[in-house]
Amino acid sequence: GFGPLDMTVCILGSPTPFLPVLLEGGTRCPGAMVLCLSPSWASRVPSESCPGAWSLLLSRGVSFKAGGHSALESFAPPRRANYVTGTFAPGDPEGGWVGELARELDCPTGGSVPLAHRLEDALVTRWVLAARAALPVPPTLAFVLESRGDLPAQPAAPGVRLVRLRDPQGQQSLVQEE
Repeated sequence: GFGPLDMTVCILGSPTPFLPVLLEGGTRCPGAMVLCLSPSWASRVPSESCPGAWSLLLSRGVSFKAGGHSALESFAPPRRANYVTGTFAPGDPEGGWVGELARELDCPTGGSVPLAHRLEDALVTRWVLAARAALPVPPTLAFVLESRGDLPAQPAAPGVRLVRLRDPQGQQSLVQEE
């Protein structure tokens, strides 16, 4: 029952990982899926409904329709995004502007730069799976610097052994012992 002006799902950055979503979304709700390829196509304005948050307004975008048809459109007045996701990968050259536009929005988002950093860290992922979800992980021995505070000492994660090093130099005996 929604039309393209009632719902705007915005994909920021590269369309490659989202192409199936854009095509299917264009079929199910023509015009509601909008691809934003440039930071100049969007603006952040203070949210009217959520103090301290931002609304994302799109002045241009590639909209998708049934049959895979797409069109570059200009929106006057700008369209407000109701859901935002994108290429938040920290190594992605577009990650900077995508992460900035998607930060502290008043609508749901499908990720963030901090979340992408966490998901790319295999040690954190194993620790969360083992300690929090009680899922089995391959036996893991990891050497980390004491300064790394994103891996709590407790609760212990079954199958994951963390060895904290004060300094990577001069601790060869500890490494050999472990």
